[in-house]
Amino acid sequence: MLARTSKIKHPLGFTLETPVLIPSFSSKGFGFNKDDNSEINKLWIIASEFLTETTLLSAYDLYYSHIKNIEEAIPEIFFVDSGGYEISNEHDLSTIYNDSPPPKEWSEDKLKETFDSWPSHRSAVFVSFDHPKMHKSLDEQIESAQSLFSNYPKQLNTLLVKPETGTQKYIQRQNVIANIDKLQVFDIIGFTEKELGNSVLDRMNAIATIRMAMDEEGMAAPIHVYGSLDPITSVLYFLSGAELFDGLTWLRYGYSKGVACYVHNYGVAHIGIDRRSDFVVAKTMRDNLSYLIDLSNQMKTFLLEKDFTVFDDNAEIFRKSYNLLRTKNTRVQL
Repeated sequence: MLARTSKIKHPLGFTLETPVLIPSFSSKGFGFNKDDNSEINKLWIIASEFLTETTLLSAYDLYYSHIKNIEEAIPEIFFVDSGGYEISNEHDLSTIYNDSPPPKEWSEDKLKETFDSWPSHRSAVFVSFDHPKMHKSLDEQIESAQSLFSNYPKQLNTLLVKPETGTQKYIQRQNVIANIDKLQVFDIIGFTEKELGNSVLDRMNAIATIRMAMDEEGMAAPIHVYGSLDPITSVLYFLSGAELFDGLTWLRYGYSKGVACYVHNYGVAHIGIDRRSDFVVAKTMRDNLSYLIDLSNQMKTFLLEKDFTVFDDNAEIFRKSYNLLRTKNTRVQL
């Protein structure tokens, strides 16, 4: 099987053990008030009190103070994303409304300023720069990322692989495979969920194909799928060989019985119809974090037992989906 666990030693001493489900924050898709304060900061304040393991923040949001007071947060390790998502016209697959104002100016120099100002004692994973109006060949992406990360040897890094031209919707997996030897210098290899393929099965197959090629070359770096954090696709991509997953669904939905549901339906079913909306949102976020811990433990148990029933509500869905992947890619083993 392609599902696995890895241990990545951070230069500051922390060990990141996969699989990891990473709650993310982004101002994109969330409102701003008349003083240009993002709604996401309110959610950050609520959640930061009980985020203890990991979280993902956008360098764009940090630079423009859409998210404030990170020095008071307590996660053991932060993922600091490139900011490309916040300035693009694209949205992740979980987006339910788009009312953010036009993005502000963003550049690699601003990303560097954000990385430079990161507290030196806080463990982080820095993500390579990307911009929706700048398209580079994979070779150029690798060279640019190496140059960027050479300035930050005391933090882990992720190469976020992007489509190479403005006309490409998806990453060129065969080109990724052909350049695996050049990817060895990075700690983590990342892909955006939407750019892996146009169906869940296509994405599973892309992950599996790249993971097997990496294994053949002795490359142990884990795969991170950006924009995939929910009770179903995170597990499907885990079964396909990915190990790190982040997304915004935990802020937008409630996790219940193996699916992500409308947050106020979750409130009726699990919290109470007499609770105020802001209480429902805060309680749902906290419940979702607990759910993600349980799901991560189920993934780890699966690695020991190789038994789909550890996944409770979705066991049969996962078994059938994995078998369908095996019919599409016969190199994938039980």
